[in-house]
Amino acid sequence: MKTKKIYELHYLSAEFYNKYNTSEYPEIEHKIQRPYIVLLIQVDNNTFALPLRTNIKHGNCYKFQYSSRPTDSITGIDFSKAVIVNEASYIGEAAEIDNKEYVELNDRIAFIVSKFRTYVKGYYTYAAGKANEYQAKRYKYTTLKYFHEELGISE
Repeated sequence: MKTKKIYELHYLSAEFYNKYNTSEYPEIEHKIQRPYIVLLIQVDNNTFALPLRTNIKHGNCYKFQYSSRPTDSITGIDFSKAVIVNEASYIGEAAEIDNKEYVELNDRIAFIVSKFRTYVKGYYTYAAGKANEYQAKRYKYTTLKYFHEELGISE
């Protein structure tokens, strides 16, 4: 019996980038020439799009251990640049990733989702003003600040 995948890989649509433009939402990753592939997962009542990046230099992510891509940088899934895409029109074309990363993603998806849930949970603490200085650093450049309504965080 084939099990249902708990994630999908896509690009975000032009409609998403029109709504969340770089002048009003500077923390959202946006490359027109080479758009980011995003990992779509469901957490609570929201669909999150987590960008896959080729040069992650912080710890708010899942770093791939294996990749066939010719790069000297660290590739991974960036939690700090996650966006909420509950509108189907925000989700663009399906995408494919490097085979070794795909195998690792399939093997580690439950761990990745759990680690991201912990990141989001920590953001609630931060948004409530209850984070210590170290915890607050994790959320300095997060995109979650643009999605308080979807997260049920009152201002």
